[in-house]
Amino acid sequence: MVQRTDSEAKRVKLEAWLRTKLPAAEALSIGPLEKATSGYASEIHFFDLNWREGDHEKTENLVIREAPTELQIHPNYNVGTQFNIMRCLEGSSVPMPRTYWLEEDDKVLGAPFFIMERVEGDILNPIQPGEEPWGPLFEASPDQRSRMWRQTIEVIANINTIGRESRGLSFLGVPRDGTDAIDRQISHYEHMWKWGGVQPQSIFDAAFAWFKSNRFEPEHISLCWGDARLGNLIYRNSEVVAVLDWDMAHIGAPEADLAWLLSIEWMTSETIGAWDGVPDREEVIQCYEEITGRRLQNFHYHEAFAMLKLSILFLRVISTIPGIPSDFVASGDLPPVKRLAEMLTWEGENDNQV
Repeated sequence: MVQRTDSEAKRVKLEAWLRTKLPAAEALSIGPLEKATSGYASEIHFFDLNWREGDHEKTENLVIREAPTELQIHPNYNVGTQFNIMRCLEGSSVPMPRTYWLEEDDKVLGAPFFIMERVEGDILNPIQPGEEPWGPLFEASPDQRSRMWRQTIEVIANINTIGRESRGLSFLGVPRDGTDAIDRQISHYEHMWKWGGVQPQSIFDAAFAWFKSNRFEPEHISLCWGDARLGNLIYRNSEVVAVLDWDMAHIGAPEADLAWLLSIEWMTSETIGAWDGVPDREEVIQCYEEITGRRLQNFHYHEAFAMLKLSILFLRVISTIPGIPSDFVASGDLPPVKRLAEMLTWEGENDNQV
């Protein structure tokens, strides 16, 4: 992650801002800002908020999430949308951190931000290439890993079946129909591709043409998490206790979330190998269908589109890493790009196959 500003200067400004939000709090102060060690799309810090109410000392463990200004992965990063999604889902079947304040004026800290509860637990994040094995997934037995995965699929199923209208999520944009939902996603990632200058152009030109010519009417439209993966879950006492990172959320075909989960798992297994207890593709699909009571529709299309998104995001990130040759990035010889090209040569019919 990019450290955009001096943390002490930011702490002083944040403390002054919080006094305006809690004018009745006595002796309000915040502790040092602790930068998160992972994440690309935003700048995240943890901190303790301390104040006094009468004779009682109070402390809250909080998180501040700011919009990026240095390393921008998404062209339209909106902390307000994320904050409002999380607030709408509080108290639902989807476990959410409590949200506190949203500030969309970038004059306060240099970028819009929001503040939420810090949920204690472990991130279910697979190790990265070159790292020593660590964390709850590594330490778990195969049976425990299997349960962690099932809980992840249950979370996705709950998101995809939640009453989006009753939860006030219409601000995300209501597609005219299922085809419009597909078109919106195609348009969004085509814009991201062109905005990010991602190469090679020939592969992405052909890919977007394929997705446009093979579009269809989804059977279901739902809230989609967008970044559906184990690394965006907090796990404590054998339970998922918080769902994080809503920067890719949208209203669309629910199959998109499961396809993204499988694309991330494919990338992980390609780089560090598979672990015992992690279900294969068919097991994941079967579990999701059992929980939701729905058959996945046109799933090859969604898996291919997930690989398109992964390719664009992957190339956007590595293009910002110092020392990576630009011709290597543009060669098309990277795992997700090669996999995308392979998937688009699939000659089956665009039907209900999975």
